[in-house]
Amino acid sequence: AGMREEGTPDPSNPEKPTHRVRLLDHPETRVLVEWFLHDLERRIESIRAALDAQDAAQLHSLAHHLAGSADGYGFGDIGKAARAFESELHFVVLRQQTVSDDEDSLEEEASLSSLTEKAEDLIALCRHAIDARGDV
Repeated sequence: AGMREEGTPDPSNPEKPTHRVRLLDHPETRVLVEWFLHDLERRIESIRAALDAQDAAQLHSLAHHLAGSADGYGFGDIGKAARAFESELHFVVLRQQTVSDDEDSLEEEASLSSLTEKAEDLIALCRHAIDARGDV
């Protein structure tokens, strides 16, 4: 099955609206989706700040919360990326808790590079959702 952006009609079942489309069909829930999109700016800033501080525990918490709320508001693509980021961060946080501060290694540097890349991918998905807000 091909990838499609969450919120677009399912080509295998054009009669079945997606979760986001159902949310947008009602004024009460539409406001919630719009609030989520507005709040993404704050979340992006928080992710960037934690990334700059190399605070894996904070990044893990931010990714966890974003994953849950994104799915709830019909942004499965953001939720999936946030869960993947959270999963990778889980191991980084565990490693930081068990490795002493003076044990710097190339492996940690490579891990940080991979995390930065995943964070940027997640931020790009959030930006795309924010930019497409006019389509909401």
